[in-house]
Amino acid sequence: MTKIEKNQKFSFKCHSEIACFNSCCQDLNQILTPYDILRLKHHFKINSQQFLETYTNQSIGPETGLPVILLKTKSRTDLRCIFVEKKGCQVYPDRPASCRYYPLARVTSRSRINGKISASYMLLKEHHCVGHDYQTNSKIQKQTIDLWIKSQEIADYDKYNNIMLELIAAKNQNKIKDLSENDRYLFFICCYDIDNFRKYAYENKLLSQKQQSVQSIEDDIDLLNFSIKWLKEKYFKS
Repeated sequence: MTKIEKNQKFSFKCHSEIACFNSCCQDLNQILTPYDILRLKHHFKINSQQFLETYTNQSIGPETGLPVILLKTKSRTDLRCIFVEKKGCQVYPDRPASCRYYPLARVTSRSRINGKISASYMLLKEHHCVGHDYQTNSKIQKQTIDLWIKSQEIADYDKYNNIMLELIAAKNQNKIKDLSENDRYLFFICCYDIDNFRKYAYENKLLSQKQQSVQSIEDDIDLLNFSIKWLKEKYFKS
């Protein structure tokens, strides 16, 4: 991995005709973000609990002490992404942020002085990948970070990843090291199991009866904004 500047050009194109197609979908340790999960559960038209139980595993982050959601692989011995087939990604329109960024990696940090989030980028070149040599009309196809973010429709993913970073930063600022089992459960449903949070919020009079109904991904996005803000104010208010 090498650092790449915002205006620096790089060449990359992935498509089904190249020899390494699907190779980057193997040997995964893929972390899903709240927005990843929203997009994927709507892709399958199931609720968040069904998606999490079917397609993911849960662990606790060793540094944050917070729940982390990992995408399942095909099996314990077949470490390919659970969604990849010979023809490619079966959830491509709603694929996770890390898949959209590849071969780039986004590294974020939050200023302790003004609280602003800044991002830097790394370019990953794996030995099996020939996408960096993609050519069209005998010319190397050039990309910039901004062009890649636009073409892969990553902006909304970055927005909600930044919100999660702010939540973790608020936890650290309040010097909260260990959460109780109940607090971890609330963090889990607020960020990942949004349909169960909707039920919890309604029962505890955080939502109106109208807000309990789900009709579109926009409803879930609004609820995710609310749930993370509520969680931050409840536990990590700075």
